[in-house]
Amino acid sequence: MPSSFESVEALLTRVPFFQTLDRVDLARLAGALEEVRFPAGTEIFSESDEADALYLLAGGHVEVTVGVGDSERQVAILEAPSYFGELGLLLANRTGSVRASTDVHAWRLPREQFGRLARDRSAIALAVATSLALLLDQRSREHVGAPVAERQVVPAEVPEVGRQSQWRIVGAAIALGVPFGLWWTGPPAGMSVQGWHISLTVLGAALAWLFEPVPDFVTALAMPIAWGLLGLAPLSLAFAGFSSSSWFVAIGAMGIGAAMTRSGLFLRLVLFVLKILPTKYSAYVLGLLVGGLVTTPAVPVPFIRVATITPLVRELAQTLGYPAGSRARAGLAAASIIGFGFFSNIFLTGRVENFFLIGLLGHPDDARFGWIPWLVDAAPAGAVLLAGAAVMLFVLYRSTLAPRATTDVLRLQRYLLGPLSNREIITLAALALLIAGLFLEQNLHVDVAWIALAAFLIVLAGGVIDRANFRGSLEWGFLIFFAILLSTGGVLRGAGVDQWIATALVPLARAVQNPSLLVMLLGVLVVGCRFVLPATPTILLLSLALVPVASHVGLSPWVVGFVIISMGTPWLHPSQSLFYRLVTEMTRGEMMPPRDGTVVGVVMTLITLVAIAASVPYWRMLGLISPF
Repeated sequence: MPSSFESVEALLTRVPFFQTLDRVDLARLAGALEEVRFPAGTEIFSESDEADALYLLAGGHVEVTVGVGDSERQVAILEAPSYFGELGLLLANRTGSVRASTDVHAWRLPREQFGRLARDRSAIALAVATSLALLLDQRSREHVGAPVAERQVVPAEVPEVGRQSQWRIVGAAIALGVPFGLWWTGPPAGMSVQGWHISLTVLGAALAWLFEPVPDFVTALAMPIAWGLLGLAPLSLAFAGFSSSSWFVAIGAMGIGAAMTRSGLFLRLVLFVLKILPTKYSAYVLGLLVGGLVTTPAVPVPFIRVATITPLVRELAQTLGYPAGSRARAGLAAASIIGFGFFSNIFLTGRVENFFLIGLLGHPDDARFGWIPWLVDAAPAGAVLLAGAAVMLFVLYRSTLAPRATTDVLRLQRYLLGPLSNREIITLAALALLIAGLFLEQNLHVDVAWIALAAFLIVLAGGVIDRANFRGSLEWGFLIFFAILLSTGGVLRGAGVDQWIATALVPLARAVQNPSLLVMLLGVLVVGCRFVLPATPTILLLSLALVPVASHVGLSPWVVGFVIISMGTPWLHPSQSLFYRLVTEMTRGEMMPPRDGTVVGVVMTLITLVAIAASVPYWRMLGLISPF
């Protein structure tokens, strides 16, 4: 193994804050390291400068001083291997000055990377580390007779989770007021009073998801409670989604996805894909697209996939020397969003909403669409998406910058990961069980929910997800939201709302006289809904309304659901995309400015529409689209 990698590993583990980290976290930290060199006599930083990084001293000597009146007093002479500037991970300003006594070779760790790790790992809680830093600073200054100065502590960056209180009040008033105002108007012709009132509660929930006065899962939970209090649906029906097969499959798949990320197996897969690529911009763009496509079936939560790849892509851009705001950086960011976020509908295990669609399919479709049939029917759309995305990136984001011919950071990350760990092997076995169960569900005659839960049990029993992080490993708010939306389908069917929708749609469909054209109009409808609703409520609500009645207009319910999920992913404005907002927040806007976010979203919307259009003849051949 390269001795230089061993020295970097030794340098990282010399820092007290990092001594308890496992190899996966060390590999993630190593991805942010920047190699720096300073000639003798260089002032690396001065006291009271803005603190922004820790330095790992790999070679040479540095002198540490503090100001005492009009003079400086030496605090220490540090000789490699050592570290300095550790308080720069925690405080707003430098507490001393550091000068290179000899030529210095060092590695720089930006504070942002440490902050992300500290927020994710309770073992290095930011508050504890800050208290320790303040104490060390106070004692060192007292030791040399320097006055003790008040230090400004960098506050923990907590992402904004809600909107301003006034906007929330307005949103709540609209979400409650509109259904209340329509409550007494009487139902439309052909709909029962019960169906009308249930529909109004769904409308109120949709408005609440639009204006977000409360988190989405709170709104979802309020909806069945309203049904029960108003006598519109029994408890067993209102919460039936919590006993559905699709919900338990979603739990198992999401648990496996969390284990993939926590064990480091997902990071290893991504690094393996990047390893086999030449050091060229075009190769990395294509690698991110294909790598995302290949790893999508393993992690059924697109948000997790994009969140995991984003720091790696940012570090890759830094390593290759692409400046902030360059077309090369925007192209790499776009490739990561598309590769790890846009192919979720091509694989059954690509996103949890796919299991929601399976739960809405009636016989015989629910038995037909296992893992392989789903992939076979979605393959043409996936091929067009991949080709279209590659063309867009190479045409709109062609880079003329010559990358630095180095992959040292990626090699260091692979080295620190080491051989497959027991946790990765356990996770790999659980993933294989889940995918095999989805492959062989029809032959085994066993509900795939049992297989998904058994796979999840493997990672739990194997300690990949332990008691301490069990609650944070699954997005329980989303799972509550998901289960209640599954219940909503049965409640609407019980009140005859699905039949009313079918009766209303059939004349419109017959007027069009072309089921293939209906598919394209459905895609445009989804894009229009995305102007006012986030992606997940758009997908789930439209699926609830339209999937059960698809067969009445000559379309397979799967085709309708697939189109809704596909067109619900892209965006026309960056504010509509959770992926774009995530990448922007995690990279502080360095990778993709809003203009590029708009361009990528609009072009991918058009490419997705083309992918749907290209799939129509194929679906007709398979009998998924038929004449009236």
